[in-house]
Amino acid sequence: MAYPFVPSPHFTPTSGRRIDVVVIHSMEMDETATTAERCAAWFQNPTAKVSAHYCVDSDSIVQCVREKDVAWHAPGANSDGIGVEHAGRAAQTTADWLDDYGQAMLALSAELVAGICGRYRIPVTWLLPADLLAGKRGLTSHNNVSQAFKRGSHWDPGPGFPVERYLRLVSVQLGKGAQGRVPPQPLKDDPPTLRRGSEGWQVKKLQKLLRAHGLLPEPAKIDGDFGELTEASVEAFQSLHDLEVDGIVGPLTWHALIAAPAKVAKPEPVPAIT
Repeated sequence: MAYPFVPSPHFTPTSGRRIDVVVIHSMEMDETATTAERCAAWFQNPTAKVSAHYCVDSDSIVQCVREKDVAWHAPGANSDGIGVEHAGRAAQTTADWLDDYGQAMLALSAELVAGICGRYRIPVTWLLPADLLAGKRGLTSHNNVSQAFKRGSHWDPGPGFPVERYLRLVSVQLGKGAQGRVPPQPLKDDPPTLRRGSEGWQVKKLQKLLRAHGLLPEPAKIDGDFGELTEASVEAFQSLHDLEVDGIVGPLTWHALIAAPAKVAKPEPVPAIT
């Protein structure tokens, strides 16, 4: 699909490149019916020195850089990435992202990104900083790029961005026949989704992982009972790892718990023998 093109001068031209990553951004602009157009206009400003491939609001998509060219949006992921800006701010809550405006915008964005994934055979998976460093392909946030490559401090689109819901929207669009028809590629052998009230050995596994990350300290027990303390620990972990903070342990949270490096406990000092 062709979108209105408002060219930014801030890009690096290429004759063609490999595209591996779609980077999700927030514009840090108020949500209005013309935010995409205003962001595109800012990318044309000679003093901006930044750009993205696409700007999305609740009723429009504007392209600012051709996909074959390198936009200046997320250092570390520019050369092989496509940047998609969204109206709103990183400080928004999940509820803010999922109001009527946000849902309309995310639906437009999901259709756009499904097309990108189809064209370049990009799997619909969410990449954490370790995944980016390992050269994996998928979708990610500007925050994860900043954490992975240490070349910026941007933390958008923020911990409130509804990552799992957004990936489902992209997957649905691919299922409707978006270009290329790349099927979503979920993690293999995902444990079941856990939430407050869940019980059993999978909850024990979760609690052990949370303790390894320093988020389920004593006196909380590894007892297989997903209660208030476990839920609070899950929410703390999600907030630290740019995930939707809902206290529910779905595929993305499981993946992050397993992939993120655990905190290594310091050994207790050995008393001297006298």
